[in-house]
Amino acid sequence: MFECNHVVYVDDRSLNTKLHLTLECGRSGIVNGHEVSDDHCAAAVDGWLRANPGRVLTEFLVTTSRVHHGWFDGVVDVLARHRPRIRHLGLGALTFPDFDRGSHIPDERWRDGSSWSLNLRFDQLLDAVPESETLVVQCSAVERTGPLPEMRNLRRLVLRDTALDPALVADLGAGSFPRLESLDLWLGAFRYQWDGSAQDLVPLLTSTGFANLRHLVVVCDLDEGLIEVLADSPLIARLESLSLRFGVLGAAEATLLHDRWQAFSHLRRLDVTGNCIPGETARALRDNAPGIIDMGYQRIWADEEAYFSPPLVGFFDAWAAVRA
Repeated sequence: MFECNHVVYVDDRSLNTKLHLTLECGRSGIVNGHEVSDDHCAAAVDGWLRANPGRVLTEFLVTTSRVHHGWFDGVVDVLARHRPRIRHLGLGALTFPDFDRGSHIPDERWRDGSSWSLNLRFDQLLDAVPESETLVVQCSAVERTGPLPEMRNLRRLVLRDTALDPALVADLGAGSFPRLESLDLWLGAFRYQWDGSAQDLVPLLTSTGFANLRHLVVVCDLDEGLIEVLADSPLIARLESLSLRFGVLGAAEATLLHDRWQAFSHLRRLDVTGNCIPGETARALRDNAPGIIDMGYQRIWADEEAYFSPPLVGFFDAWAAVRA
């Protein structure tokens, strides 16, 4: 049994090895304290890998549980040195997105805190774990310093950012993910932060590097042009499901989706829950394909402009879905 004050959970006594640490450094031996210690956490990871050479990690998570600020550089450097075999890897916030509370530390231990900076170098992470099958990243600043390496074994990628750089989206499109089946992109405030547009998705949607992609999730604040680039993309024809949940699609976009339904009619499921589609337009769209389109609820206000506000998403809820 491995013990240190960053560990939340560990099971290294069987072939299905699971290891979960936090960036926080516990006080007086209590895990999930209020002090972030990136280097100390990285040292803990390094110690475990040195003590367990050659062991396959079925699940490896490094998260923040209360104070969402810090950098994963040290952890990524350790992974790059050891290049361990990790099947399912998760890095980032326990609950995301919710970066409006600064460095607030809640009284309830089960709640998370948040801050303005939780950084990760995405290309270097991929290079360090080339055999991973699942990767879940939930940070406020997902950066890259170079092109993305080929990921031959990756089957599911969840990439959530408060505002994903369009250059990284283009890098994904230029990358090679031959076995990837499911891609979740939470682009966040795409236009606000980076002055991007739906055209920035074209390199991804026209990529030849996603031959086996069947499930795509795009969560962002784009409305104008989004339906057009999706309908015109060759990638859509290979999908089984498409989720545009928690966006800002309104009546015009829903009407366009109805008019260009031929491009989406092969889908088994199209989820537009949590957008801003008015009732009559929503009914017309749903009636177009009642067994396929999931309208869920729509955010409608009579006197307010619709705004982009994705709900909280539990890290472990997402992780359970990955494992299911």
